[in-house]
Amino acid sequence: MTERSTTDPHPSPRRRSTRPWVWLVAAIVAVLLVGAGIVIWEAQSRAGSAEEAAHAYLRALESGDAAAVRATGIDVSDEALQAFDGAHSVVSEATVVSVEETGSSAVAHVSFVLGDAEHDADLALTRSDGRWVPDGSGLAEVTVSTTAGTAVAIGGTVLDASEALFLVPAVYTVAAAPTAYLSGSIDVVALPGAADDVEVETSLRPEATEAAQQRLDELLEACAAETALPADGCGIRIPWGTEFRTVDDVAFRIDTMPTVVLADDGASFTASSGELVATLTGTARDGGSRTTTYRSQDWAVRGDVTFAGNEMTLTVW
Repeated sequence: MTERSTTDPHPSPRRRSTRPWVWLVAAIVAVLLVGAGIVIWEAQSRAGSAEEAAHAYLRALESGDAAAVRATGIDVSDEALQAFDGAHSVVSEATVVSVEETGSSAVAHVSFVLGDAEHDADLALTRSDGRWVPDGSGLAEVTVSTTAGTAVAIGGTVLDASEALFLVPAVYTVAAAPTAYLSGSIDVVALPGAADDVEVETSLRPEATEAAQQRLDELLEACAAETALPADGCGIRIPWGTEFRTVDDVAFRIDTMPTVVLADDGASFTASSGELVATLTGTARDGGSRTTTYRSQDWAVRGDVTFAGNEMTLTVW
């Protein structure tokens, strides 16, 4: 008996499996779906709700962290955030009582403790770039006046007080600036959405007179180094007009500097009891050469004092 071969003499080509491609496509689709899910989750997380945004702002105030306040999206100056880092005390026990939402705007009624007292406030929020952001009602408007200068200091931050300050809610110790030359401070409870006017009673430190004397000495020494008739701003007057037709050269020598006395309000100064020698060379009234020495044994000057930022400037009349 002849055995029949079980092998097909004409085998058909073997089909390649499509399963690896199926798995690859499925993996790509899964990655895309996960990525889309992350984007959607991030967008939803970023948008949140007005109530969540209000809570986030209150938590930032409680933290005392300027970076956390900035992260809420509120429009606040760098100087105000720097001042917040130097706040005397911050908000505590803050809570959102209720939220009224209308379209792209909302108002959160909040309560908190600040300056050892309980406070209520309305925090307005607007929807911006897909998220809820506190508006200017989240800041405090504080107008500060001082009896000397136009600047104040909070911690190590110097602020121009010629206009209202918009501060992050907290309790601040506001001092007259420059603090090296001026004394006087006041504690300010800066409440969200509130406007407050405060005055810092200012007095001059002894260092102010010392610094003024140094600045005047430097200014007068620069004037004395000139070889021409003194310009305005040197406080030097020489009665040469009756003796000289023209002056070709001037030599100054300061024997004693005038002593500075600042006005009580720090806005001006007088300086007296100085000694100045001036030797002039030129053409006399009769046309001949002439050299004359003038001496002032009670040389006095006066002028204005300006405090701005951390600096004090003297201007001689």
